[in-house]
Amino acid sequence: MIKGKTNGLKSSEFLVTLLGLVGGCLCAIFSDSQWAQVGGPILAAICGASYSQSRATVKRALASAEAVSSVGKPAED
Repeated sequence: MIKGKTNGLKSSEFLVTLLGLVGGCLCAIFSDSQWAQVGGPILAAICGASYSQSRATVKRALASAEAVSSVGKPAED
């Protein structure tokens, strides 16, 4: 289990992603422009994917730091 502390839902990264997702969806639904109807879902998809990728990167870094710190420690009973 990864023991590092991250902000998760309280981070500015999450809030910006949420704004991008909601903005992209609203743009696609309520816009009369064809470009906005195409660009809105693309914006929402990119925001969601980038947030997922950044969270995976943070968790990978925490897991590798935990693995490095556990090297050389005696096994816990």
